[in-house]
Amino acid sequence: MWIENLPNGKFKYYERYKDPYTEKWKKISITLDTNSNRSVKSAARLLSEKIDNKIDSHSISDITFKDLVGEWLKYYKVRVKRKSYLHALDTMEVINTVIKPEMLIKNIDSNLISKLIDKMYTFGKYSLNYTSQIKSTVSQIFKFAISKKYIFSNPTDGVKIVPKKQEEESRKIKIDQKYLEKNEVKLILERLYSTNRKANNGRIAEFLWLTGLRFGELQALQWKNFDGKSIAVDGTLDAFKLKISEAVKTTPKNINSRRIVDIPERAIEILEYQKQINQLRFGIVKEDDYIFVSVQNNPVVLNSFNTQLKKAGIESNIEKTLSSHIFRHSHVSLLAELNIPIKTIMQRVGHGDASTTIKIYNHVTNKSKQDVINALNKITL
Repeated sequence: MWIENLPNGKFKYYERYKDPYTEKWKKISITLDTNSNRSVKSAARLLSEKIDNKIDSHSISDITFKDLVGEWLKYYKVRVKRKSYLHALDTMEVINTVIKPEMLIKNIDSNLISKLIDKMYTFGKYSLNYTSQIKSTVSQIFKFAISKKYIFSNPTDGVKIVPKKQEEESRKIKIDQKYLEKNEVKLILERLYSTNRKANNGRIAEFLWLTGLRFGELQALQWKNFDGKSIAVDGTLDAFKLKISEAVKTTPKNINSRRIVDIPERAIEILEYQKQINQLRFGIVKEDDYIFVSVQNNPVVLNSFNTQLKKAGIESNIEKTLSSHIFRHSHVSLLAELNIPIKTIMQRVGHGDASTTIKIYNHVTNKSKQDVINALNKITL
């Protein structure tokens, strides 16, 4: 330890220590009013405590991956929706096949992350999308470790997932496979409306097409969200790993998802008819009641709807991958055909930044331009 006299009459006490991260020598200091024997002893003690704190912070990085995940999950649970938290718990089993719980986090490097990618995707059975999700989760965990100063760098940085050839081909799927033409919507609705048993799904499909809602948003619609001419999208339904009767309404998917959607006359008719059906089945309809419900008065189930939708698609000879989400894309296509500006469409469907929406919009508008040329080319004098 050495002492420096300061111009203001005070004394600065210095001490050296070796940085445990870089193994380079650094100095630490403290300023006191005097250089008496008592002050010297006090400075030595205070400097020693400061050095101990610096060194102790490094020893924390000797924690295991299991301990890090446990600490991260405590924060993650209060920051995300229940579904996201449960998904994260599920992914740990896959991650731990390569990144073992007992591994020290300071020893986990990019080679180990690459090994995880190879085991899952390159030479494994998991999809590109799921593997990307796993890598994202691992990255979040190590970003948390950096924020806590347990480590200085993220081992996932620079690790890329190279798509397989067949995956590249499937990603080049034509954009018109992602939405339904109006005649295709008509065919599907005719199938769904063909019997009373399937008519509820018909109303759901048509309402999704006319509004562009996500299925979870439709599930969460309550009568208090309908004012006679528009619907207030203020939540989504969380039924993940729950019975549908135990599902709860939670916050929307993102900040852009909370919106007011003006609806056309046909959509209003669907809601008014749905209210009549609900009143006949269950008696008084309350403001907090869900709009689209099953005969058990529970929110409609996504899997059941998709099953009926796929059957209707097969019966209609529509060779597209059908799910509830295709009506959301089809709504974008419908609005693009009507020359609605892309910004207005994105606000209506609750998108802040959506590449698929833009691709569909550009595809439909370019197709419309070509239709104009084709029509002009047929003109003869």
